[in-house]
Amino acid sequence: MSEELPIIGKDPLGRIIRDWSVKPWWGIDRKKIEWYPKVNYDKCIGCGVCYITCANRVVFDWDKEKKKPVVARPYNCVVACTTCKMLCPVDALEFPDKEYMEKIIKEHKILVKAKEILKKHDLI
Repeated sequence: MSEELPIIGKDPLGRIIRDWSVKPWWGIDRKKIEWYPKVNYDKCIGCGVCYITCANRVVFDWDKEKKKPVVARPYNCVVACTTCKMLCPVDALEFPDKEYMEKIIKEHKILVKAKEILKKHDLI
């Protein structure tokens, strides 16, 4: 699935960077969903856990001068993923609140779509 996405480069760790922003999420243009991390640089200690952990989607670049992560490809972030935030030792990453996602799920009937897929494959 990801092989069909455009390659837009490689990062300093040698990871291939693909443009996930072109892939809709549940039929919704990814750029219409404001789900991505924001770095609070007053808290960030530059440990690099977020940068290294986000290996598949490569949302972050690394600012060599400041020795801190930069959200370079926000729409590469997996919608509703908060792995980088959960691993941050100083809580320096922020995401939209739960209500934001609940609104999107309701407005776009995501649960109905999920159930249809499960039924189609005789899983329910």
